[in-house]
Amino acid sequence: MYTIPRRNFALKDLLSPLLQNPSPVELHTRLTRHACVAIILKGQTLDDMQIAFIQRAFNPNDRWSGQIAFPGGKREEIDETDLAVALRETREEVGIELQSFELLGRLDDIQARKAGTLLDFYIRPFVFHIKREFGVMLDAAEVADFFWVPLKHIQDPQRQTQYEVRREVGVAQLPAVYLDREPPLWGLTYMMVLNLLERFRGIIK
Repeated sequence: MYTIPRRNFALKDLLSPLLQNPSPVELHTRLTRHACVAIILKGQTLDDMQIAFIQRAFNPNDRWSGQIAFPGGKREEIDETDLAVALRETREEVGIELQSFELLGRLDDIQARKAGTLLDFYIRPFVFHIKREFGVMLDAAEVADFFWVPLKHIQDPQRQTQYEVRREVGVAQLPAVYLDREPPLWGLTYMMVLNLLERFRGIIK
């Protein structure tokens, strides 16, 4: 079991290469629209690593109402880079000022889908690691909660479950993880977390 020194650069030096080799999958050459999200990690060692999620605001007009997600959104004209999108959206949604030196790297771009149909849209996840205290200020119109989950909980077999999604053609049972709230972690956010764990396989146990 690994124990990493408390200095931030040591942990970053270990994790960053795992996000860069192999290079993340990029979808910008064949898909025209995209959004960027921030995956925020914290922990002094790999054994106590936690990941931050938001629960989207409860809105009857939003088909993703109350879902577990990462802070993020679509790129706007004011954003000079994709990283700037993740930084701005995190600041606007949860009030956290992420710093560029806290960036570990990116995960694979992931194509969005609706009712099982792939869309001309993708999400680009940026991964950060923070070792400082910060306040959280939620945008109530978009976010109902901000919370941390140990990565070990997500890997716990007893938390593996299924989420029932109703579609026009019937009901689909999709893999999910129960995080002590409803609904569970599922869908694109679940797939991004799996990609993160795959990158860290053999390091975080």
